[in-house]
Amino acid sequence: MRALFASVVVVSALSMAPAAFAAPLTMSGTVKSYDTSAKMLKLTNGDSFVIPASFKDPGIKVGEKVKVTYTKMGTKLEADTVTITK
Repeated sequence: MRALFASVVVVSALSMAPAAFAAPLTMSGTVKSYDTSAKMLKLTNGDSFVIPASFKDPGIKVGEKVKVTYTKMGTKLEADTVTITK
């Protein structure tokens, strides 16, 4: 019985791991640069985000504070949404 319970716990933990990594993350910061042609947003903390082609620009300017919801794909950070904050 213990062996069955232990294997169920291990399988459950392993099956939930990918869901935890796919969850969107958020980060706030100040815009260092925004290149619409290269589809890149860089914050002053050094993080760079790839902007999707379907992204609708809310009027992002250098120096503005933004909140980025993103997904980590390998070493790349892909922005899902970018909102201007006050």
